[in-house]
Amino acid sequence: MEWDRDNDLLSRACDELIEQNALLQQEIELLRAQLRRHPTGELQIREARRQMDDWLETAHGHTPLPSAHEAVAAY
Repeated sequence: MEWDRDNDLLSRACDELIEQNALLQQEIELLRAQLRRHPTGELQIREARRQMDDWLETAHGHTPLPSAHEAVAAY
């Protein structure tokens, strides 16, 4: 009984987080498109990606995110 209630709460919380993530992804894409229209926008995107890779690798020791070149090629 209590397990079902806890499971339901967790399920709703996960659904909410998934919705919030989708909205954030949409906002990121809109901001990225706006930034690309700026003359130095693509350079800023690449530099931000490089910094995130460095931070991730340093902070967590995880495999870095795809390189800026790979990320741009994906678009």
